[in-house]
Amino acid sequence: MARRPEYLRVNDPVPKAIERHMAAMGFTQSRAYFDWCWAHGFAATLEKSRSDLQEERDTFDEIVEQKKKQSRLHKTPKVFLQAVCRGGLTSDEIDRPNYKRTAAEIEASNESKEIRESLLEMLLTLIRYDDLIFGSVPGREDIVLVRGLIKLHDRKVLWLRPLDQWKPKSKNPLRQFGELTHHLFDMFGDVPSFMETAWLRNDRPSWRYRDWYVHLGRGHNLRTAKSPVKMTKRMVHEFLCAPHDYSIEQAVRWGQLQALGAGRNAIDALVATRLGRSFANEEFWFTFLRFIADNPMLDPRQIGPLVDYLQSQRFEPTEVEIAPGEWRQDPPPQPGLSMRGRTVNTLLRQMDDWHKGLGRLRRLSGEVYAKAEFDGIALEKSSREGPTNWVVRQLRSAKDLQIESEELRHCVASYHWSCARGDCTIWSLSVSRDDKSFERRQTIEVNKNRMIVQCRGLANRDPSSEEWSVVNAWAREANLQVAPYL
Repeated sequence: MARRPEYLRVNDPVPKAIERHMAAMGFTQSRAYFDWCWAHGFAATLEKSRSDLQEERDTFDEIVEQKKKQSRLHKTPKVFLQAVCRGGLTSDEIDRPNYKRTAAEIEASNESKEIRESLLEMLLTLIRYDDLIFGSVPGREDIVLVRGLIKLHDRKVLWLRPLDQWKPKSKNPLRQFGELTHHLFDMFGDVPSFMETAWLRNDRPSWRYRDWYVHLGRGHNLRTAKSPVKMTKRMVHEFLCAPHDYSIEQAVRWGQLQALGAGRNAIDALVATRLGRSFANEEFWFTFLRFIADNPMLDPRQIGPLVDYLQSQRFEPTEVEIAPGEWRQDPPPQPGLSMRGRTVNTLLRQMDDWHKGLGRLRRLSGEVYAKAEFDGIALEKSSREGPTNWVVRQLRSAKDLQIESEELRHCVASYHWSCARGDCTIWSLSVSRDDKSFERRQTIEVNKNRMIVQCRGLANRDPSSEEWSVVNAWAREANLQVAPYL
């Protein structure tokens, strides 16, 4: 896009023809007119030919007509859904955010004419609950409820009850969605509520979890479903009793650790680590779960750092800089590492030695990581204690990573080599108040595909709702995606 004009001629006398042209388009000042010209690719000048003016007027009239059309559609959700499902309207033509997100989800669904008509029939049956169709998960505007409705429709042949027999008990759209999933797939009403998130997720594991939901809803045992994790009867029982605010992966870990005899504090600490988000290398990590259960006196605050240490030693390749900007990838330091025979004191001592090695990153040369293609953000928000200033900024050196790691007691310092290679960027979310106090709150990892894949605070805690609101605002501003498992 052309550079924004500096309005060097904004005080020049306006020719009569241009003045009439501006009045017809609703502009009373040349500054506002210049703004419109710049935004739509026209020259921001008062010297224009008759054909230039006609082209501008045609564009203006087209935009006005499009806005009127959108306004009519927004006032009539039924007509809007018909236009989107039948291909008469695309998300690019829509300005209203919740309608735009709804249209984008429908566009991304199965393009078969018959399936789209069937989906439209479902949405029109639910049209009286318009927030269920056009709403989103509170605090996560990127997760829209219509995504879940589309996935419910994808398995229409497995519905246990007719859709038109469903009547919600709650007025909350998210709770209504949960009630709908139980109506369609839960024969006995005992599928845990945390399983409802399977229908709202877009990542690969969510396909399996939707299978689990249908499987459990028919009264079958989870042990007979396809799973990356082997579970005993006791583990399955504890899984079904997991806290409602857990994710599905965290609930699996809850079931495993409860059956092994681990305490609640240890479980909460472990599910906040990568093990609460992934089942990769499960054979090894299950031996670590046994280690935690067998050592109840282990400080839960050490569990997160231990997971980072073991991951780096057994699974993370070692990056060696052989020349400026040139890297060699060596095997992990201890690819055969085993938990057999390990004691807590020995493991903590080895972890401390590793941390000291990370601390030496401070003394590396003044290398600065490449600046990201997107910027951070600064927001001012009001609170009971007064206005707060939230800032997201990129951490661009090994020293920055080490300071962040020490203050928030996690191992982001180990990301030095990934940042140096450009595999990811690390950002810090901090808050300050009028008294100028400065507090680090969250460390955020953004991968090469502009997706936020990690967001962790002190001792690997999850973000609060207030912190999430800032992260989501930054994601929208910087055009970033948020990983669905966060």
